[in-house]
Amino acid sequence: MGKNILAAIGVTIGTILSSSFPKGYEDYTVQKEQYFVEYSEKYDYWDVLTVEYPRLKGLDEEVQAQINQLLYDTAMDRVTYWHLNPSDEVKAFQKEFFSIFASDVNCDVTYHSQYLLSADYQEYYAAGNPVWMTNGTERAVTVDLLTGECYELDDVLEINKDFIRLWDKSLSDELDEAYGDDEDIELVLSWFLQSDEETNQIYFCHSFFYLTEDKDFIIGVSLDPVLEYAYTYEPIDRSFHARLSMEELEPFKKESDFWMKYEMSETTGAVLPCEDKKENIWLGENAGVWDYDYDR
Repeated sequence: MGKNILAAIGVTIGTILSSSFPKGYEDYTVQKEQYFVEYSEKYDYWDVLTVEYPRLKGLDEEVQAQINQLLYDTAMDRVTYWHLNPSDEVKAFQKEFFSIFASDVNCDVTYHSQYLLSADYQEYYAAGNPVWMTNGTERAVTVDLLTGECYELDDVLEINKDFIRLWDKSLSDELDEAYGDDEDIELVLSWFLQSDEETNQIYFCHSFFYLTEDKDFIIGVSLDPVLEYAYTYEPIDRSFHARLSMEELEPFKKESDFWMKYEMSETTGAVLPCEDKKENIWLGENAGVWDYDYDR
């Protein structure tokens, strides 16, 4: 069978699938909002929270409520763990170390189409003291606007050594650093798979991905410290991410309805900035913690 015939069949099948596929959403909005607290009297220590998150409007009401709850909960992830709903272990840790809990989360809606939306959250939080216990982290979500499903990285891609080598090469090229050896690759793979018991006792490891405006993939992993491991000599960020194209990721694709929606997606919707966004007095862009002399 000739290549032209095969190509024609492919076009025909694609046309049929497209015509039978749900239309998706075109006229929805994403309003950025902020959870703001400055020195409340509810806790035994001070709290300063500036947590930005997106809120959707214009979808099916049930799905919209589900997605909005996810977008909010993701923004509040570390705040919930350390502050709003601490475990007994965290409470015991607080009695010894806490004077201030501060969190500054900035959210970027990186991609929005008729089917998919990606949001990236970058946070610095101070688990007890904004000078000696400041940690940076990143997390992200990519959601299906039709179903409310949140796609995890291992829902759409096979995470194995070859994938980590590709990821490490992209990251190393960006940082102008040497590529990881086999031992490095094994270690990073264990972070993505949460498979190393010793590491899991010290950090919550979680992978994430989001889409860019031109539909590239930002794929990363964050290591959030557990209890006393949140103590730092100076602010530290244990999140790492790399940019990869769809063509580079082709060998690792899993079967998922994500890919059809990805292929058919075009930018729609509107993102509105957060009104009267507050700057965190401890961790914001101009806060003194960044100028503190840690060598004194």
